Amino acid sequence: MCRRSAHYYIFQDHLGQKLLTKDEHDPVNPQKPFPDNDYLRYLLECYLISGKLIKPENIKYVDKTEAGFDMLCNSGVVCIEKSRQIMATWLTCAYLSWRARYFPHQLIMVQSKREEDAANLVYNKEPHLARISFIESNLPQHLKMVKFPTGGSYAHLYYPNGSHIWGIPEGGDIIRSNTPSVVFSDEAAFQPQFGMSYTAAMPAIKGGGQYIAVSSAEPGEFQALVESI
Repeated sequence: MCRRSAHYYIFQDHLGQKLLTKDEHDPVNPQKPFPDNDYLRYLLECYLISGKLIKPENIKYVDKTEAGFDMLCNSGVVCIEKSRQIMATWLTCAYLSWRARYFPHQLIMVQSKREEDAANLVYNKEPHLARISFIESNLPQHLKMVKFPTGGSYAHLYYPNGSHIWGIPEGGDIIRSNTPSVVFSDEAAFQPQFGMSYTAAMPAIKGGGQYIAVSSAEPGEFQALVESI
């Protein structure tokens, strides 16, 4: 069921345990089940469509009459303008975890302004520190796939099916030298070299890859891309 449905993997109960997130602002209960909100399911559908993993006519959790889903499918690009604390980055990390687990030989690049920031999304020395490694390490035993510490190194997660999640700093050089399946640009509006990243990723996107950019508001190249779309 997890393999067949990202919604099931992220939002459903797995033999008494749901996918966990962490809330550093809560000193009493910092580990929390992933919230099942309509807007998060809507956003996940956008990821699945732009990643060409479902067709627009097969969406289940949003109104099929809404415009824009064909464009998402054709472009492979989804840009999310967000406010803070809405779980958009957590959802993206959960989606990338699902994609790496159940689709072999995926090269998934998680990009932020600094490599340290990207490592804090992928893997940073201990499984409980970064977001994707936290998700993976807190899955119930029958779903565990990445074995720590051998399955991770700084800013890298390695899956036994050949998939690789790699945290990288801003810019286009690393992307241009590889063929990513997905590029996730976190807080894209605060990356001065965001435009270089997007340009470098275009050949991979046109070849069937996916580009996800998520950011809170800030004038710059991310805003220009959103307004052009």
